[in-house]
Amino acid sequence: MKKSIIFLLSILISSATFAQFSFGLKAGYNAASVKSNDADITADGQTLSGFHIGSVLSVPFNKSVSFQTGLNLGTKGVNVAHDGHGDKYKFTAIDIPLNVVLTSKKGLFAGTGLNLGYNLSGKLDAHDDPTENYDFEFGSNKNFTRADLGVNFLLGYQTKSGIFVSANSLVSLTDIAPSATTWKNNVISVSVGYTLKSSKK
Repeated sequence: MKKSIIFLLSILISSATFAQFSFGLKAGYNAASVKSNDADITADGQTLSGFHIGSVLSVPFNKSVSFQTGLNLGTKGVNVAHDGHGDKYKFTAIDIPLNVVLTSKKGLFAGTGLNLGYNLSGKLDAHDDPTENYDFEFGSNKNFTRADLGVNFLLGYQTKSGIFVSANSLVSLTDIAPSATTWKNNVISVSVGYTLKSSKK
């Protein structure tokens, strides 16, 4: 499956070198949460605030439909608030969106598609007792797995000058906890960015 994904991305990126495309940069706020059957998270799980930075590559099919991908680095996880403090389960992850985007003449755009996620690192930051802190181990028999497949829902607006604002909902389809506990990282993000003028190779 990994080889198929890499092959697909290679074709798309190669195609972009022969087609008109646009490239942009963005940054913004992440509101992360977790869907889990863990009792503490179900009872006391709250939004974990974080940030993201990333790039956007758009390849148009026509004037109103395009394929959009990129590379994003951001925060995922959850804040478990109890006994007057919060324990933060933090992940640093890379996400590659594979979205089909519809754009209106007025600059409004909306899209959806798959998301290829990969957890680079993670840790527990225990507020009341630092001795409880630990770094997550990743693997089939560890705390979590690294690969994280999801789906995106995108909405935004871009000015004629290239400045854009967007909101994205990333819903994980993958249970990344190998144990009996289920764990799906979800993120709602708000971004501000700038798209360079379309280029043609």
